[in-house]
Amino acid sequence: MSYEERKSNRYFRTSLDIGMGIFYMVIGGYVLALQSFGNMKIPAFAAYILGGMMIIGGVARFYRGIKAVLPKKNNSDSSNT
Repeated sequence: MSYEERKSNRYFRTSLDIGMGIFYMVIGGYVLALQSFGNMKIPAFAAYILGGMMIIGGVARFYRGIKAVLPKKNNSDSSNT
């Protein structure tokens, strides 16, 4: 695998992490909102666990994607003085 293929794969994975993170957070919020209005046919504890885990997983994926986009701090500048 060449460098260009790895680089494009990294950009795809980063955008996929951000997109799927947002998707999981929206679906988790939707599950919690439906449970609050009483429109779901599953038990309340199961809906809260499902919605909470989807939101937590979405935040983790979104954070991983954003972390890959942000520039890394370089600590070697402070050691040159």
